[in-house]
Amino acid sequence: MIKKFLSLEWKQFFRSSYWEKSLLFKILLGLFGLYFLVVFLILGISIYPALKKAYPDKDPLKLVNNILIFAFLAEIIVRYFLQKLPAMRVKPLLALPVSKKTITHYILGKSALSFYNLLPLFVLVPFSIMLLINGYDKLSVIAWFISVYAVSLSLNYLNFLINKKTQVLLAVIIFLAGSIALVRFDILPLNRYFGQAFNVITEKPVWVIIPLLILSGLYYLNYKNIYNNLYLDSILGKKRKNIKTSDLKWTSGFGRTAVFLKNDIRLIWRNKRPKTVFIMSFFFLIYGLVFFANPVYEKIPIIYVFVAIFITAMFTLNFGQLIPAWDSSYYPLLMTQNLSYREYLESKWILMVIMTVILFLLSLPYAYFGMNKLWLFVMSLFFNLGFTSLFVLYMGSYNRKRVDLERGAMMNYQGVNGAQFLTGFIIMFLPMALFYLVTKLAGFHAGIIFLSVIGLTGLVFKNYFMNKIEQQYLKNKYITLHSFKQKN
Repeated sequence: MIKKFLSLEWKQFFRSSYWEKSLLFKILLGLFGLYFLVVFLILGISIYPALKKAYPDKDPLKLVNNILIFAFLAEIIVRYFLQKLPAMRVKPLLALPVSKKTITHYILGKSALSFYNLLPLFVLVPFSIMLLINGYDKLSVIAWFISVYAVSLSLNYLNFLINKKTQVLLAVIIFLAGSIALVRFDILPLNRYFGQAFNVITEKPVWVIIPLLILSGLYYLNYKNIYNNLYLDSILGKKRKNIKTSDLKWTSGFGRTAVFLKNDIRLIWRNKRPKTVFIMSFFFLIYGLVFFANPVYEKIPIIYVFVAIFITAMFTLNFGQLIPAWDSSYYPLLMTQNLSYREYLESKWILMVIMTVILFLLSLPYAYFGMNKLWLFVMSLFFNLGFTSLFVLYMGSYNRKRVDLERGAMMNYQGVNGAQFLTGFIIMFLPMALFYLVTKLAGFHAGIIFLSVIGLTGLVFKNYFMNKIEQQYLKNKYITLHSFKQKN
């Protein structure tokens, strides 16, 4: 029966109406996946000699065990955004004499063979071989390999239980950021405690039974969850959603734009793609640790400009670049209402400003790495408020593609065109280029002041620029309306 399932899915893949249309995308996705396989393979081969060279007096295996907690937490986040739930078209099968047990085991077994479970092998297998070559006990290496891979597979099944639960994702992100901070500032070595568990497995391989039991338990929970809901009635029945409503009284202070502002906030909170964009904006706050904690980048401060602008403008770039495509499903209705287009654009700008200020305030702890870092974030705040937000809003007038709000944001290029790539390139590299030139001529602080002045100028003349932006949107109004009606 499993063989028959595989045959049906193979035929479905090649006989589908969209196969040829998405062939190029599948080829590009395949090349992208091949690139990561090669990168992970090189990583697996080079870990042991690199650690041995950097820390000749320490055991490379124990060093790897100490960082496994961060790898697993990052894996949970990646799986949350990228990995799809295992699925097949089971509705026709439920009307046939096919065992539900067989269908359930097939779905779960199929997920174990996904690309995300293949990637860890390209690191673990070569690293394990390097351990054996360097004289490690065979039984200990095998037990270590099985335990680490069992934890990775456990995360695969854990993801299906917690999938799309925002509270769990936020908890993982906070725990990851907190763990990195505790270890980085020598407050609590959580990584060593976690690593000690794997050290024990290498010393006493019998304890490999614990990760295997965890994997078996999660498999069983998924099995029961799918099996108990594998009924034709539950599939045919209409889904009911409990929508939490809020009057958002605090937006009233923004006057007539409050109507649009409330609409955008509800759109973000109730739909998958904008919600993902919102959450990822906070996740990238820890991006600065990669650069600020590494003294190598002190010699190239231009990198810090990129990091500061990237962190504080993350929401503006990802959300702002798809204005007005976020409203594409009901854009014609909006255009028939007796509402001001200027107020519509103002609400978008206010939302980007609010998020930029919030991200700036959350980035203030980076002042720990020096006052120069703080001034960079102050500069990025002014630049993003006065330049980035207005420029992104202007470029939105060239958006011509619909956006499906219920599709995820990761690896989703729906609604993306050349204007978005051009916008991202200008926002990231223009301030870097200007900062570099001014710094070479007049020094670091002159570069900070110059970019800040650009942002402040945009704020001072904001009404002038908003008038120009409004004119651009009105000019393209009917072209945009026609484009959003095209569903393919």
